[in-house]
Amino acid sequence: MNFDNKKSNCKKQYIKKFFQTNSKEIRAGLPTPEEAKIYHSNMWYDKFSLENNDYTLSELLNLRHRSLEIKNKRITGKHGGNAIIGHNGLWRIYVHPSNRKSLDFDIAVKAGNGYRFHSKVIKHSILSRHGNTAYAMWRKAVKNDIDSLKLLVAAIRSELTSVPWSYTCSPSAARLCEQVGVSTHRGAAFLFPSRYS
Repeated sequence: MNFDNKKSNCKKQYIKKFFQTNSKEIRAGLPTPEEAKIYHSNMWYDKFSLENNDYTLSELLNLRHRSLEIKNKRITGKHGGNAIIGHNGLWRIYVHPSNRKSLDFDIAVKAGNGYRFHSKVIKHSILSRHGNTAYAMWRKAVKNDIDSLKLLVAAIRSELTSVPWSYTCSPSAARLCEQVGVSTHRGAAFLFPSRYS
């Protein structure tokens, strides 16, 4: 077995063990992890589809690419702890404490006048405000910037000491995660520290 296969197997073993030992957490009170993922995706859609929709076509399409930047910050309050916020190109990754026992994270992209993480929310917002052509142009710009997200994922992974996880919002979100080096399984995504690869 070569070194890469050992690392890949290590990730698979971690995920398998996580689903066994954290089954209540990953199911979030529902019968299966897949149902928990659907529940959370729908909840996030309902919550965020009505927010941050006041942006111009210029704000949507004149995208400013940010240089790679990683910040560590302390969060206070009920779910306080250390957080990591990273930007690169059109992308943002936010790793933060959650109301679960573990760390949460989201991958968001510049869409309009802010960052958004739910692909269906983004699509609905752009189509309803600016139409198909604008959505196609925005999507092309985002796809052309995938390498920035790959670099950002690698930079965030080098900052991690534990494995944050989150539900994926959609099949396209899961595909994006896999494309940029974030492991997925049964509707959940896992952001492994660098030591795993």
